Order: sequence, then C-alpha cells, then structure tokens
Amino acid sequence: MVTNFRPSYSHLLVKYLKERIQEHGNNTSVWQRLSLVLLALLLTGAVSNTASQTPQRVYVTNHCRNTVTVIDTATNTIASTIIVGNGPYRVAFTPDGARAYVPNYLSDTVSVINTATNSVVTTIPVGSSPFGVAINPGGTRAYVTNGASNSVSIINTVTSAVIDSISVGASPRGITITPDGTRIYVANSDSNNVSVIDTATNAVVSTVTVGTFPVAIGIVPNGSRAYVTNYLVDTVSVINTATNSVIATIPVGSGPELVAITPDGNRAYVPNIKSASVSVINTATNSVIATVPVGIFPFGSAITSDGSRAYVTNINPGTVSVIDTANNTVIANAPAGECPFGIAISPSALTAPSVTIRGRVRSASGRGIFRASLNLTDNEGNTQTVYTNSIGYYQFQGVTAGKTYNLTIRAKHYEFSPQILTINEEIKNLNFIARGN
Repeated sequence: MVTNFRPSYSHLLVKYLKERIQEHGNNTSVWQRLSLVLLALLLTGAVSNTASQTPQRVYVTNHCRNTVTVIDTATNTIASTIIVGNGPYRVAFTPDGARAYVPNYLSDTVSVINTATNSVVTTIPVGSSPFGVAINPGGTRAYVTNGASNSVSIINTVTSAVIDSISVGASPRGITITPDGTRIYVANSDSNNVSVIDTATNAVVSTVTVGTFPVAIGIVPNGSRAYVTNYLVDTVSVINTATNSVIATIPVGSGPELVAITPDGNRAYVPNIKSASVSVINTATNSVIATVPVGIFPFGSAITSDGSRAYVTNINPGTVSVIDTANNTVIANAPAGECPFGIAISPSALTAPSVTIRGRVRSASGRGIFRASLNLTDNEGNTQTVYTNSIGYYQFQGVTAGKTYNLTIRAKHYEFSPQILTINEEIKNLNFIARGN
C-alpha cells in the first residue's frame, strides 16, 4: 500500500495537466507554469465589556516552496512568509488563533507557528505523508491524518508530543471535528469511506461509505451535517451525523477539493480543481446555486468569520481569489507563494476587556500593611506591579480579562503564599493575609 500511495492521486492529476499543456501548444509562459505544477505533482503525489475586533489573517501553505504565506485580509497583500517543513499541505488554527499547525507531507512532520511572531516554535514528527489537520474546540489536541500510515496522530498541544495514534481507512486525507468536540470525521481516499472517531475513547465508532476518492470534509456549525468532496466522481456526499448515513449526493464541478462552510451554515464553497471554478452549495436544499470562475487549479478554501468573503487558493499562477459571498463574484486576487494548497483564516482576534482588581493586604492581626508590592504576571511573562497604601489597600487597573495570572506579594517582615488567579471580571475585594504574623 505504501509503495503505491504517492503515484495514485498524482497519476490522475498529471494526466489532466498534460492534456491542458497540449491544448496551449507552444505558449512558453503557460508551459513554464504548468510544468512547474506537473513537477510538484510527480514529486509529491498530490494536489490536494466590549471587545474590539482586529483584521484577520489568511495562512496559505506553499507546497512547492516549503513556506506559508500570510495575507492581510484588510489589504489582500502578503504580510509575512514563514519557512516550514517540506511539502506543506493543509493548515489549521487553535481556537484562540495563537498557533497554526501545518502538516509537512514530504517531511512527515507538523510545523507549529506562533502567529504573534509568525515563526515556527516547534516541529513535531508524526506518521508518514501527513495531509490534514484539525484542532479540537478546547485547543488541547491536534489531529493529523497520515496518508501513507493509514492513521491519525493525536498531538497534545501543550506538550507538543504525539500521545496516541488511531488506525483508520486507506489513505486518510481530509479531517474535521464536530463543534462539540465529541466526534472526528476522516476522509479515507483509497477506501471510499469516512471514519468516525469518538474523541473520548479515540476509537472508530462508525464507517460511512461515500463517493469515490473522498478528499475533504466540512461540518456545518450546528454539527448536524458533514459535507464530503468526492474527487473522482465530481460529487459531494452529505452525511447526517446523528445517524452517520449519507442523505444526499450533490453534483459539483470537476475534481472537488477542500470544502469550506460559512459561519451561518447556509452555504458550502467547493473548489473544483479541474474546472477552475468554485461550486456554491445551498445547504438547506443541498443544491448548487452558483458557480464562480476562479484561477487555474483551485484547491483550498476558507471563509472569514463574518461570512462576507471566501478565499480560494489557485495553484497556478500562485494566487488566492477573494470571493464576495453576497453576490458570489471574485473581487480580488491576492498574491501567494508557489503552488498554494491549504488555506485557513485566523479566528477574529478579540481584544479582551480590561478590568480592575482591588483589595487589601493585612497582617494576621488584621492591620493593613503599608508598601507591600503585588506582582501580577501573565503566561507570557508580562508583569504589572502595584503597592499598597498606608492602610494596606491596593488596586490593579487595565488587567486583561480571560487570562490566568500568577500573583506574588512581598512585604518586609511578612510572608504570603503565591496565588494563581483566572480573571474573568472585575474584582472588588481580593484580600490577602500574611502567614504567621
């Protein structure tokens, strides 16, 4: 199985690319671009309080250049380029947007990107030929499909260690998790089915037969339906997740790839790599309501958190088409790296509300302690220090809510136990008493 794995998918795409090259005859520019993609395919075997909101970023894996391009959605320009492993394929974010996980198909690793600095902070060995990745709602686990190992690696995102591996069908590629985090759906391309994994037991609890060569899966926000793209039969299978049965089959364009679903769950966007188009599915009727022409060999898709834009990677000529979802027209083409494959959009960055914490520091006898220093340190090492007044009162202002802090207190002749505090709202009477005095 491993011996035949890499050529299986590429054989089909290479045949298609050769036909397109022949159509263009001796056009040198087209020849150069198409032959580049053809070479990549031969090597890899795949194309496959109030809070304010800050602009989102689009992360695109550049399969031929071993990089990730970061696009600013406000300007649709490249904001950063990050070097990762060989053959980066897809990408997924932790729910807080702090980390991006990138499976490297040719390195058998996953690169973990710190999105604040756009740098790789660790590289994790996984199974053979990793394709897809999905993060659970709590951000504690990353699940990676290993195409040549017929398995899913489970990464502990805190320790960056692989803690388990689950056997699934042949050539797993696409992977997604239900919004409640209880089930994982894995598209097994060479088995023509979908494995359903229980995250509590890490066991396959169901197997759903779909179309020929499923490559990607998207789940609607309420978790009731999963949409599976079947590459070789140009369809999308709709799975009822309550019964794990196919309830509809939707014809789309030729060679459907990485499906994305709008935040309201009303639309699914499916890039068709052979048709140079995107099929827009109405999920209420399970029918195609629009077909949007995009670039050559569209592969990945992602949608902004407000649902207003769909971003689609075009392998050739290395761009991302920006679709206005209100009228399903392309309004921009952003530059990306060479052979853009996977794509994900960072969660909306919310600036957490600032709160005030106040209280009193006293001796064991109840007397207020003057000039005690209180040091509040967050998980990134940022420290805010305040001092008590003449009768022991203190006040922190501008503390970011929704974070966990270490609090230490120092005062001459007194000792205090360190505290770990999770701050979600204003605190008016956070009092401390010295030990043994």
